[in-house]
Amino acid sequence: VYCAPSSCGNIHNISFPFRLSTDPNSCGNKKYELSCENNRPALYLKNKGAKYYVQAIDYSNFTIRVVDADVQKDDCFSIPRHSLIVDPSSDTSQYHMDYLPYEIFWLDNFYLYNFTTFIFISCPNPILKGYSDYIVDTSSCKNGSSLFNSLNMEGYSSYVLIGYFSFGEIPDSCHVNLIYPLHLTFDQLKNGTNISYIDVQDSILYGFYLSWSRACYLIRGGPIRIAIGK
Repeated sequence: VYCAPSSCGNIHNISFPFRLSTDPNSCGNKKYELSCENNRPALYLKNKGAKYYVQAIDYSNFTIRVVDADVQKDDCFSIPRHSLIVDPSSDTSQYHMDYLPYEIFWLDNFYLYNFTTFIFISCPNPILKGYSDYIVDTSSCKNGSSLFNSLNMEGYSSYVLIGYFSFGEIPDSCHVNLIYPLHLTFDQLKNGTNISYIDVQDSILYGFYLSWSRACYLIRGGPIRIAIGK
């Protein structure tokens, strides 16, 4: 059965395996169903209870770029609600990336090692400036929303770690609040300059890539859920 491509907002070529919820039942794959809400295509991941807005679909490399629906432009207090999952059974504190029927995809790194993340942390004591070039102080974003403040403990300093961190590298007594995938490598993000919290926010607003082809490979080749450490 021929199904003409659907469109929603700026996404004009929604075709197999994707479908809109309003498309005929014979079109697309229901696992990859999108909703058109206020002229924006939305993707729901039931296993995470998460909603993402679709920024772009690239059929040539089987990727879809999404951004957490809770993130708002020009609001530094606006941060994702949905974190990568810490594996409590792991001695190395690895974390899962459970986005089925998709898998996180880094354009420069198909096999997902040395993947890049933002790690939001709260610490009882300020971290010395020389601790790492990969750390950003969030103090420039003050008096935030209830969501932003709920991730930070009263009297604690808050930071974002950027790059390839294992949990053993996080300073003692600091609390991990949120782990979020980053679509760029640290060097690409830095681009020879100091990173500010605005850079962090801009990168989150750009979104990250999911691959439906990579997820199929994982399902065929072994365990559906994977854990990756440093």
